[in-house]
Amino acid sequence: MKNPIILTEYPKSGGSWVSSMIGDALGLPKRDIYMRPGFNLFNASEHPWYKNGAPFDFPALCVIKSHELPDSELVNFDANFLHLVRDGRDVIVSKWFFDKEFMVKNGITTTFTKNFDDYVEETATAWSDYIKAWQNMQITTVRYEDFLADAGTALGATIKAITGISMPASLLQNVVLANTKEKFAESLSKTFQHNTFVRRGIAGDWRNHFSQRNIDCFRSIAGNAMSLLGYRL
Repeated sequence: MKNPIILTEYPKSGGSWVSSMIGDALGLPKRDIYMRPGFNLFNASEHPWYKNGAPFDFPALCVIKSHELPDSELVNFDANFLHLVRDGRDVIVSKWFFDKEFMVKNGITTTFTKNFDDYVEETATAWSDYIKAWQNMQITTVRYEDFLADAGTALGATIKAITGISMPASLLQNVVLANTKEKFAESLSKTFQHNTFVRRGIAGDWRNHFSQRNIDCFRSIAGNAMSLLGYRL
């Protein structure tokens, strides 16, 4: 492998978790495409990827998490691209709580005033557009739900697909155990005062929040994108 790995995801699809596991399995540093010189949204020196003075750079070999679209100048360099996807309904719910609580309580944004119905419509549109843009690039796509079901198997298959490397099962299992939800959340405890960056991290939570109006709205906007990924509505 001669180029970095860029894991591209629509926000709240599990990218930080999966990027951490890929980086740990391959022994590569982890980076965030948005954390560059001058970054000041939070204390990056306490972030687990940037502790011990890790610079705001992109080493020749590293794993980079990104939310950019294919035509973005930020990702216009040679890389092995990987598209991580998640059921769009769960993405919306996770992002709703992230924007409404995490971003505000950590002082990253000042207020959040949108109602849930409008938020579903807006985010379903953005998610659908994002999915279709990256699917047109014909890059390796992996599902967050597969990592939830069997993280070791999904991690091994993902690394094999993008690097050609077959990782020992024991190594993969150790990486998974080192990156449990609890340990990953704990690693961010010094970065964020209101540490809900890792919230529930489950599949199907949308059922606890979507009304029939939300279900119909999402289906009409994002039904094609869901079918494109093989998700059932």
